[in-house]
Amino acid sequence: MQRKILLSSLLVVVVAAAGVAVRARKHPSAWLWLAILSVFSAGTAARPAAAAESAGVTVRFSEYEGPATVEIRPVRRHEVQVVVDPKGETNPLALQVELRESGPDAWPALDAEVLGPTGQPVPARHVGIQWNRFAMVVPAAGGTFTIRAVEPGGSRPGVFPEAQRRARDEATGVSAAVCNWPDGRRAALSIRFDDSHRTHLSTAIPILREYGFRGTFMVNPGGWQRAEWEAVARQGDQEFANHSLRHRGSQNEEDTERDIGEAAKVIQALFPNRSKLVALNLGGGTQWVTSKTLRYYLDKYQLFDASSGSLGMDDVYGNRVAAIREAINRHLASGGWCRVHYHSIGVKGTGVTEENFRAALDVVKEHRNVLWIAGMADIYKYMTECRGARLTVESKGPSRVQIALSCSTDPELYDQPLALEIQLPQSWPAERVVVKDAQARVLTARSEQTEGETRLHFEVAPRSASFTVEKKD
Repeated sequence: MQRKILLSSLLVVVVAAAGVAVRARKHPSAWLWLAILSVFSAGTAARPAAAAESAGVTVRFSEYEGPATVEIRPVRRHEVQVVVDPKGETNPLALQVELRESGPDAWPALDAEVLGPTGQPVPARHVGIQWNRFAMVVPAAGGTFTIRAVEPGGSRPGVFPEAQRRARDEATGVSAAVCNWPDGRRAALSIRFDDSHRTHLSTAIPILREYGFRGTFMVNPGGWQRAEWEAVARQGDQEFANHSLRHRGSQNEEDTERDIGEAAKVIQALFPNRSKLVALNLGGGTQWVTSKTLRYYLDKYQLFDASSGSLGMDDVYGNRVAAIREAINRHLASGGWCRVHYHSIGVKGTGVTEENFRAALDVVKEHRNVLWIAGMADIYKYMTECRGARLTVESKGPSRVQIALSCSTDPELYDQPLALEIQLPQSWPAERVVVKDAQARVLTARSEQTEGETRLHFEVAPRSASFTVEKKD
């Protein structure tokens, strides 16, 4: 459509220019009119009415070349009006909408909704792993539609400055910190497997157990081998996540509710003694119709979004061993969360060969002393707990301090132990230091010497509490 508008505009310029140029010799001022006409025509072509972009939102008609036009009117941050003028069009119109994911105009796509001309929610067809892209149908009458981000419902864990996760008592010289990752690891790694593929049971899980690694399995309980997956759940060494009931997408709101909700209930029932919080990934190649925000489903079924930022490890991408090595090194440098994902394992022509799977795990094994290799939910919970934690250290005498930990997370959902680190002054030998909780129970602490400094590491529940660190005579 844009190309046709541009060609039409250029034709107008050429025809007009020819007529003006013929008379330019008799009327030199005609060259001025030619320049004005050229600028006007070019400006018109640069603003096609079949698409609009503003305030981080792009809207265009889908497979349409008729007279209707679309316009975006910003209202406030993360709220725009989309005005569709049918201009005589008599058929419903399909609109493609994209919300910007990065930059100053980025949108919180998980919280975005669409309202019709009378304020009613409008169903939209979303892309499974790119909730910032969706399609909507506009009646032939057109009208003004609102796209806006709504505030997430319910309580949210607080996020505190990183400086508040560290504290020092000047009187004794004792320092305390919440570790970025457990056991002093420099980065985290999750290994994900999609689609409940039969090779996950026959190949992936036995190999992971051989290496001593924990994987995250995005399961589809509507079509899996139930008894085999239940046996994996009972063993408890692997993590399950929500990949929808059948990985087919939905055609209406009822289907979306069922496929997300029922899968969540099955997974949560298999792990009754663990937090209900699990990862959700609706899957590439699927589309989901709903008028609700994705946040609605996340909150209702105790889920968190895990649809982006993962490195595909199927052989089709080429040289995955080098790719995972580079990704691990990059995350070790940044201290972040490295995510990789697989599909089938060891099936000829699809997914990844067993040889390449093992080669990638060998790279992981090389870094196991500096990487925390864990499930996606474990890592997500720890990150959230860490960001919502604060510490203070107060002297209680020349050889005793009290550490107060404040946590903003709900312990019913966030149950991953937090790792604390205590740096001792040189006059406090580690073998003479005892750490106790508020009930005077001695906590197990591991000591290490780094560059002449002594540190104690121990784990605590992610909830507000106090601890004492005391040097015994």
